[in-house]
Amino acid sequence: MAQLDRVLGVFPTAAAVQAKRLEVIAGNIANASTPQYRARDVDFRAALREAGDEMRLAVTHQKHIESPEQLTRDALQYRVPLAPARDGNTVETHIEEAAYGDA
Repeated sequence: MAQLDRVLGVFPTAAAVQAKRLEVIAGNIANASTPQYRARDVDFRAALREAGDEMRLAVTHQKHIESPEQLTRDALQYRVPLAPARDGNTVETHIEEAAYGDA
């Protein structure tokens, strides 16, 4: 397994972080009409850096490495809206759709 980890490198972690980002963006889109909902996004670089730090700390057993589902404040941030809605919702559907397509 260690040899496979060396071959794949950071790609499994990057794929997991990207999947979490897509989940967060999909949640934003699903809550586009929810009053007071604040859109969020994942800072991919911060999340990948955190996941990399965890990997360096715990390599004795495969199950010691945590998944990126536990993102810290550095990685999971609120999105700053260009034009917030009157009801306090900060989701801008066109921005979320572009981010989803870009991820």
